[in-house]
Amino acid sequence: MKTIRNNKVKAALLALAMTFTAVLSGCGSQPEAKNADTTVSDSSEETTSKYLDKLGSYNFEGRDFTVLCREVTDSYTYNEVAVDEENGDVIDDAVYNRNTEISERFNVNIKAFKTAGNWPDRENFSSVLKTSVLAGDGAFDLVLGYQAYCANTDIAECLYNFMDMPLIDLNAEYYYHDIIDEIKVNGKLYYLAGDFTYSVWPSLYVYYFNKKIAAESQLEDLYALVRDGKWTIDKLNELSADVYRDLNGNSKKDEDDLFGLATDYENVADAYYSALQVKITDKDAAGVPIINEDITKMDAVVEKLSKLYHESEGVYSFRTSSQMTTNPLTKIFSEDRALFYPDILGVAITLRNMETDFGIIPYPKWDENQEKYSTQPRNAYSVMMVPADAKDVEMTAVMIEALNAASYKSVIPAVYDKSLKVKFTRDEDSAEMLDIIRDGISFHYGYYYTVTLNAGATAWRMRDILADNGNVASTFATCKDIMKANLDKIIDFYS
Repeated sequence: MKTIRNNKVKAALLALAMTFTAVLSGCGSQPEAKNADTTVSDSSEETTSKYLDKLGSYNFEGRDFTVLCREVTDSYTYNEVAVDEENGDVIDDAVYNRNTEISERFNVNIKAFKTAGNWPDRENFSSVLKTSVLAGDGAFDLVLGYQAYCANTDIAECLYNFMDMPLIDLNAEYYYHDIIDEIKVNGKLYYLAGDFTYSVWPSLYVYYFNKKIAAESQLEDLYALVRDGKWTIDKLNELSADVYRDLNGNSKKDEDDLFGLATDYENVADAYYSALQVKITDKDAAGVPIINEDITKMDAVVEKLSKLYHESEGVYSFRTSSQMTTNPLTKIFSEDRALFYPDILGVAITLRNMETDFGIIPYPKWDENQEKYSTQPRNAYSVMMVPADAKDVEMTAVMIEALNAASYKSVIPAVYDKSLKVKFTRDEDSAEMLDIIRDGISFHYGYYYTVTLNAGATAWRMRDILADNGNVASTFATCKDIMKANLDKIIDFYS
């Protein structure tokens, strides 16, 4: 499988046709691209040397380019679209400067239309998008939405097919090819992720470890373990099993004690799909997704994870809920009461004030024969969507290409090298681990569409099987037909 990064930037853009499909079911018809008031110079020496995208010259006469996106409400949402002014934050300043460059280059005004759009606000965000498209008001030129709930046919039928758009080079370095390859079906692609949607990076799942507890437990060098390819699920079970102390002396295991692993049954459990390479869906000979009915690997994975979650004395497992305002697992780790703690990379922000040094390593492999460490992002990252009533598809295409290329050049280095590698890590080894983690980023169709696919069959999700300590074969037998029916609806739409 291709990685999120190719080895080099592609030398040329595809010259895509500028005629478009006229009919779109559900939310209305797709507009034609406009060529008015643009001057194109694709091969100028200045453009080639200065701009990664090689778009040439366009003048949009000071028009607004409006992007529907989520409000920044917590440390897990980001100013991907626009920042009002430089504020000293390395990422925000990079976004501000990127927009300034593009605004001046194309004579365009980049505007963020922010609305509540995190998981609890999914109905609001979906309604804002669908209402606008149904009205045909052309209010939004682009949409950046929460991946998990945007991946459904109700929203997709309100979107433009990226495969029908001009000027966008889907082979370019600044788009994430794994996700394109996974979710493109029958020549249709309604969602796109790239360096403009940088929320992918802090959403990656990692393992944190407490260096003080590791030293006191006389553990082997965890970084060397990763480098040698020996950081596996069995090794995790082994290392965490013996780290337990009843700190409050009440003779029962509770959140006030010391543990080898503090974890939960939610998204961090689902992250084992990629880490241990379990397929929810496969593809048939024509490349169309199908439910993976070979549950052998799933059964073996659940057996090992159940042993870890339910039988190991050194593990404290907890089921979080949406009503919780704080996660007790973060508190346990930051107070030196857990050796290991899996979570997204963005959590490092909340650990910056932790007195004890911590390290960052990838999720463990299934065994030493697994080729590489693999990780998936929490499915709250942003994806790009073009509303079917976008008033100028050509302008939208130019801006998508330019924003992603410019983000590759300036924002991603700020996110990755200057922020994640410097601000949130405390040693050179952890920075090296981030390179290993980045190299193993993985997207899977079955997880991308998990909300739609598992509707009525949530018992088959990794998190629920583990939480219920369930039987894989009987659970799959119960859920299989429901998931097949759900998948058929998705594929029918793409047909």
